[in-house]
Amino acid sequence: MPAPLRRPSRVSVSPQLALALELKATLHARTRGLAAVRAAAADFAALPRYDTPEAFHLIARWTKARLAYAKKKRVVVGVSGGVDSSLTACVLKEAAPGGVTAFVLPCGSNPRDEADARALCRALRIPVERLDLEPAYRALKGLLSPTPGHATADGNLKTRLRTLALFHEAAARDALAVGAGDLDEGFVGYYTKGSGSDLAPIGSLHKREVRALLKYALGRVDAKLAARLSKKPADAGLVPGRTAEQDLGVTYGAIERALEVVFQTCAVYEGGLLPREVDEFARALSSSGVSVVEFRRVADLIYLARHKSTGAPTLWRADTTRLSGADFESE
Repeated sequence: MPAPLRRPSRVSVSPQLALALELKATLHARTRGLAAVRAAAADFAALPRYDTPEAFHLIARWTKARLAYAKKKRVVVGVSGGVDSSLTACVLKEAAPGGVTAFVLPCGSNPRDEADARALCRALRIPVERLDLEPAYRALKGLLSPTPGHATADGNLKTRLRTLALFHEAAARDALAVGAGDLDEGFVGYYTKGSGSDLAPIGSLHKREVRALLKYALGRVDAKLAARLSKKPADAGLVPGRTAEQDLGVTYGAIERALEVVFQTCAVYEGGLLPREVDEFARALSSSGVSVVEFRRVADLIYLARHKSTGAPTLWRADTTRLSGADFESE
């Protein structure tokens, strides 16, 4: 007689192997959730220009996809009356209608800037709240070491207070705190170390592109306000009448053109810029319209900002695996 059929024995899986399989499956599931984010990012990257209505709507689409991936329906944003935060508010109005709370965060600020921020919020019909940070700033100044004549240290303290306030308000609302930095200021370090956000929708736009998109986006609801705010000079709000370009020692137009040369022909190291091919660099710089003096200034700013862009130097041990940006939920 034939031997009776036996049911195959169940394969025993160790808890460790089960965990490895679980982690792998979880990663694949989460990666699939990024499909909409990556699609929007790819469509944005493929644009021939980034100062068009199509660019604005793709930024809003990417932001909406990022919110969905984070499982968040609400956002908070600080509005200063400047071009960057104004465009960011326009993006959020489209990406998260009904889920935006704007904050004006005066700290010895120019009242005209607050008036511009409130006019923006009225035009966009988004709620705005006011948190006067001057008392907190004064209290901290009383506790900390004095910095006589050091406007940068004082300004950084104010910016870090604003960051603290926005993250707190975001947590109170189960929301994301959205940043308003642009490409030019980010690359040359014209921002405060320690000021961060959960999302940076306009971080790859040159200041010129920010102005163009603001004029379009806000112009759909208030053309007069859009025309005025899109031309408003950028400033850090520390010294009355002093512009950001005066602080930087170079114009935003020169920064944009210099960065295009950097992106095309240079590698960026901790010690500064290195042209990959000197002849190619020389040709690109010559055709860019940027003077040697202007480019050197931008190169110096990039070098001086290295501690902001690369993070704190760390002494790594031999068995440490450092994750690349491409490995971490990247589009």
